[in-house]
Amino acid sequence: MSGVTGSVAASVGQSFYENITSSVGSVTAGVQQSYEIIPTLGVDITEINLSLAVFPNPTTDILNLKVGFKDYNKYRYDLFDSSGKLLTSQPITQAQTQITMTSYPASIYLLKISKEGATIKIFKVLKNK
Repeated sequence: MSGVTGSVAASVGQSFYENITSSVGSVTAGVQQSYEIIPTLGVDITEINLSLAVFPNPTTDILNLKVGFKDYNKYRYDLFDSSGKLLTSQPITQAQTQITMTSYPASIYLLKISKEGATIKIFKVLKNK
């Protein structure tokens, strides 16, 4: 806004605006919309229904990985620490797999599930004391 005595301007994510002017002053009005960017980890496959779950999360010692599809032996899991260092990598050999977390310090870990080298899902796992 601007007028004889001064002007004021503000903008937060304006995608369009309209300028109105008169002999007294002018107003530039726009639509302000906030937005949120949500990062995603991995790629969800939408063509088929895959049932994957990790529990309990947070965990203190054992993390369970449950897969709800029959060809689980074509998948593997990789466990990474918060710096991206690979801690363990194993093929999935049964519908419910136990991953021992006891020797790892309390932190956030990433559990990546992949099939034939393609990332299917990445879980954030919190390890407590």
